Amino acid sequence: MKRMITVLLVVILVCSLAACGYSKPNNTNTPNNNNSSSAAVATTAPKPTESPDKEIVFGDMKITLPKEFVDNKSLIPSDSDLKCFYIHSLESLAFAALSEKKSDFEKTKVQSVDDYLDVQHDNSKGSITSDIKEDNGLRYFDYEADGSNGEVYKYFSTAFGSDDNYWFVQFYTTKDKYAKYESQFLKWSHTVTKA
Repeated sequence: MKRMITVLLVVILVCSLAACGYSKPNNTNTPNNNNSSSAAVATTAPKPTESPDKEIVFGDMKITLPKEFVDNKSLIPSDSDLKCFYIHSLESLAFAALSEKKSDFEKTKVQSVDDYLDVQHDNSKGSITSDIKEDNGLRYFDYEADGSNGEVYKYFSTAFGSDDNYWFVQFYTTKDKYAKYESQFLKWSHTVTKA
């Protein structure tokens, strides 16, 4: 089941990144050709009261992400455990979270968030998977999966618990860009709390 979720996440990522495409914004701050030495240059700095981040609620959890993350839940199949799917509008990044009821694990060895992450880690074996790492109390691992477009994707994966659910939270991008974003994935994951 979890292997199917992984495949589904890869397919959704490939489709959404292909549909969105990455394009740099037009540079409107080009010099003025009227030989004026004091040409004013427009800036797009945020206003002091404007936050560059937004809070995203998924189920009974929430996370703070840059405002460029856009909701793409329309791509999630109705029978999926995947509860949210966001892609970054300017970069090749995605965020997804799936939930499973804690009650579904009552008769298994999964009795905590750590146990749940261990199971997810074990289910990721077979792809190139790191050991479980820890950063200020946050346990996580990463793994690679082939996309249907021939690209290799790398996933940052962690888990959280709410009152009734376990949450498997992932960020992902292409393998060649993962090192650039791993510290951001950690930072954003540290913002996850109960809603």
